[in-house]
Amino acid sequence: MAQHIGGDTSMTVYYSPEEIKTAQVMAIRSVFTVGVDLGQTTDPTAIAVIERETLPGCSLMHRRIQRDGSAREFWAPDPKKDKVTYILRHLERLKLGTSYTEQVAHVHSLLGRPPLSNTPRTALIIDQTGVGRAVFDMFKSIGVYPIGCTITAGENETQTDEGYRVAKLQLVSRLQAMLHSGELEIAGDLPDLVALKKELQNFRVNFTQAGNMTFAARVGAHDDLVLAVAIALWYAEYRYQTQVVCRDL
Repeated sequence: MAQHIGGDTSMTVYYSPEEIKTAQVMAIRSVFTVGVDLGQTTDPTAIAVIERETLPGCSLMHRRIQRDGSAREFWAPDPKKDKVTYILRHLERLKLGTSYTEQVAHVHSLLGRPPLSNTPRTALIIDQTGVGRAVFDMFKSIGVYPIGCTITAGENETQTDEGYRVAKLQLVSRLQAMLHSGELEIAGDLPDLVALKKELQNFRVNFTQAGNMTFAARVGAHDDLVLAVAIALWYAEYRYQTQVVCRDL
């Protein structure tokens, strides 16, 4: 049974190993981020859903020796030891030529399905590099308020009144690194997974005449799936690096 150690009831509540395991399972937190790379005339639109799953961490805080010589351990929540996993839950490419009106309706329908619809902090981030404010206004007209991401050259990220400006080099290299390290998992057999892997293989690092590094797909190759996953993954990480998140066990 959870209990206070000592007589001061304002102290931290400690748990037995059995209780902490049960509490961890009950307290797994999932937050979803939907990334959309909006296509234009020659590029299809891609949609990716990233789940950020948090298993609360704990630390051994006290060990009490019983009269029979056995030791009884007491544990407490420890956010520094939270285990965070990113999972690619959904990936799709819309048919080339789909109108923006249809695309907005499709994304709106996706957001209305569980588990996205019953997770309060589900976020929608859209690559607004080539589409301007028009599509954003279409989303807002139906009560959906996306986050804008403009993909740039260079190596930096900045926040503006319009959203975020993030370097393609940073987006794609982070995606590749997390796939290789296992930090990003892929759920099940996603229909467009083979196409995603092919797009990743097509990315190359190039250098401009000024010596600046750029990151882009080979000429004629698509990068919509990569960018949809990359911006969703970037924001799924970024939103937790820039705010304090309450974790109650």
